[in-house]
Amino acid sequence: MKRTLLVSLALFLAAFLIPLLTTGQSNPPGQALEEAEETPLPPVESPVAEPPASPSSLPPPEKTAITVLVNGTPAEIDLQEYLYGSVAAEMPALYPEEALKAQAVAIRTFVAHAMEVPYHENALVCAEWECCLAYAPLSSRAGDWGEGYEEWSQKIIAAVDETDGVVITYEGELIEAVFFAATDGRTRSAAEVWGGEVPYLQSVDSAFDKEFPNGPRGHGVGMSQFGARQLALQGLTYEEILQWYYTGVEVA
Repeated sequence: MKRTLLVSLALFLAAFLIPLLTTGQSNPPGQALEEAEETPLPPVESPVAEPPASPSSLPPPEKTAITVLVNGTPAEIDLQEYLYGSVAAEMPALYPEEALKAQAVAIRTFVAHAMEVPYHENALVCAEWECCLAYAPLSSRAGDWGEGYEEWSQKIIAAVDETDGVVITYEGELIEAVFFAATDGRTRSAAEVWGGEVPYLQSVDSAFDKEFPNGPRGHGVGMSQFGARQLALQGLTYEEILQWYYTGVEVA
């Protein structure tokens, strides 16, 4: 009996004293968790996607300058500004919109072709209609057009801008898009006028030109400007007008 009490007392003391003896060697219950909760974690940086560029923040489109011989002097002119001025100088602003668009595409193609084969040693083209293409800054028309300047200049600008980048090609190559004012009812082929065969410059019907008040004007090869006017009044698009006068071409 006494021995049993001694064993029980020894077990009780062991159970009570062992935890006390190990107090300095381990953390109290829950201390590690509390310290973990109190220690701040380093902030996690989420990748921030850059917002897409707005139209106002995009760089402006690059401008193309061409060299034009003006009064015998080479001048660097922005292509778009040149087209405005040349279309206004070559075709009456009173003509229908589709005719003006056809004129804009023809001039753009003529200039693009000249970039490959310049018409002058120190310039792509000159500003003389007898040689290359008529040209004067669009603003110079203000005196001639008077009160109609704002309306007609916007009409010219629209014809150029709405056909931006459009050119005429034959079998993938830029054509020499020559044109003239009016003929006697049928255009002439390049071979007939200049002696060299050009597949896209063939003689085509242009009976509408008979209504032109001043009779035939120009070499008669390529697009008739008055014929373009008449076709536009009949509802043809500028693409259809160009394909009427330039044989077998693509407009794109």
